[in-house]
Amino acid sequence: MRAYISGTGSYLPARVMTNEEVCRRAPTTDAWIREKLGIETRRIAAPDEQASDMGTAAARQALAAAGLGSNDLDAILCALGTGDVVSPATAGYIQHKLGVTNQCMAMDIRAACAGGISGIQLGRSLITAGMARHVLVVGTQLGSRTAVDWSDRLTAGIFGDGAGAAVVSATQDATRGILAGRVHTDGSLTGIVGQYAGGSVEPLTAEVLKTGRQFIRMDGKAVWACAERVLPQVVGEVLQEAGLSLSDVDFVVAHQANRRMLLHILGLMGMDATRTHTNVEHYGNTVAASALIALDESVRQGHVRPGKRVVMMAIGAGMTWGALAMRW
Repeated sequence: MRAYISGTGSYLPARVMTNEEVCRRAPTTDAWIREKLGIETRRIAAPDEQASDMGTAAARQALAAAGLGSNDLDAILCALGTGDVVSPATAGYIQHKLGVTNQCMAMDIRAACAGGISGIQLGRSLITAGMARHVLVVGTQLGSRTAVDWSDRLTAGIFGDGAGAAVVSATQDATRGILAGRVHTDGSLTGIVGQYAGGSVEPLTAEVLKTGRQFIRMDGKAVWACAERVLPQVVGEVLQEAGLSLSDVDFVVAHQANRRMLLHILGLMGMDATRTHTNVEHYGNTVAASALIALDESVRQGHVRPGKRVVMMAIGAGMTWGALAMRW
């Protein structure tokens, strides 16, 4: 049994935040954000909007595209940065809001920006093991009021809110589906990007909140160095397993962390911007939702269509990274 992506969906909040607004909060400039990050705007969730609301909206689109009802699902995997609550899983909230009554498995994945690809790989594993026929993978991020320090010039311009979704389904069609997948983690790099307060190491206290240590902190140079080293490598791994070469790849769907970094890594692999889709300039980095939103837009814009050979790649805190090779 082979796994393939039978439907995709995405959701972006209505509110647009410009670089100029970011600059009123943090000591940075529109020119710096555009030059270093390639970001012009990002979306911000409404005050009454939750991570599960965004994830549910994206999931409904994906289910409609797959021609499935909510009770056709055997599992819901929700990749996220910040959920509705610390516990229980935001996947359970999405299950309930979708109206699922079959009590299918629902759980969260914490693999930061690599969460979407990790979810697809896990969904694929459930299907090839015969444990599921349809797995909903949701990536959702609501960091604007939970994770972003709007006074930090290094990170304030980077992130945005949004959600993406994909339904991973079983098929016996040998001409399509996920051909190969890899997800790796190097725990020695946990210190270069993350949210380091709010856990057992440093519980939330008045002092932590006062100093802002609960927000995302990042060593941008170290993240860049890791990405340019490991992403070409993992793409090579999945292509080798799939029996493909870089010249066989029709399109690359990538996590939208930084447009300059994305194009740089494609260049290292001998590819140009015509073989990918970018939206980071409009949405910022939506963390676990990012690659799934990019996939949905690539499908709806016709870049990814039946018969195309597609690679997905992403990297996030952990450091965790992965890639998938597919024939659509």
